[in-house]
Amino acid sequence: MPSLTALLAAAARASAASLSLQSVRRLSSSPLTRNAVHDRLKVLGDDAAKPTLDIDPFAKSARLGRPTSPHLTIYQPQLTWYISGAFRVTAAALAVGFYGIAAAYAVVPVTSTALVAAVHSLPPAIILLGKLALAAPISFHFFNGIRHLLWDTGSFLSLKGVYNTGYTVLALSAVTTIALALFL
Repeated sequence: MPSLTALLAAAARASAASLSLQSVRRLSSSPLTRNAVHDRLKVLGDDAAKPTLDIDPFAKSARLGRPTSPHLTIYQPQLTWYISGAFRVTAAALAVGFYGIAAAYAVVPVTSTALVAAVHSLPPAIILLGKLALAAPISFHFFNGIRHLLWDTGSFLSLKGVYNTGYTVLALSAVTTIALALFL
């Protein structure tokens, strides 16, 4: 069993500096507490002497025999997952597309008439696929953004409301995507 001085030094190294010396002595005077502190310091090992940010959490978890987090593999996929993920992906894709096209248009010396002529020279099937590829993320992101604005007002926050608005977003996005691709 370590001495009181060794316990105090270890407690200080284990980031117990916020405790006063008297409270550490009071805690360490109890045999139960002394054993608990000793066991905890033994578990911490070399990490007890390190600042928190210097401890590698993955190595610590492996050393302590903690299981790897199962992440998404143990849960049943939900509509809310897919819509949330798609909302983030469409936001990133729209941002990259918008800024990428703007930057390319600023850098590449091409006129608008040349771009229009190039697009119209493509086969109709490719033009339709291009319209679908542009309309789908825009319409989905638009309607899901309205859904989020409705949530900000406190509406449709029940489980039934979340699913109903999710299905509504998917339906409106599909109809709008097809309408934009075919009639625009």
